Amino acid sequence: MPFDAAVYPIRSAVAPRPSSTALIERAGAPCPVWTAENPDRALALLFVAPQDCPAVDVLVSLKAA
Repeated sequence: MPFDAAVYPIRSAVAPRPSSTALIERAGAPCPVWTAENPDRALALLFVAPQDCPAVDVLVSLKAA
């Protein structure tokens, strides 16, 4: 029997990769401590996925100082 005549079950070994949109929607609010240490990244995250959270207050207090 030739090797290409064999029937092998098709099985996905790797789970499907979630989309970027799904990852952003599942992400929680940024931690205020992390926001104070990484204001540029926090601002970029809040630009992509706007939300009202304590991180916004931290960013406003950093920019006002």
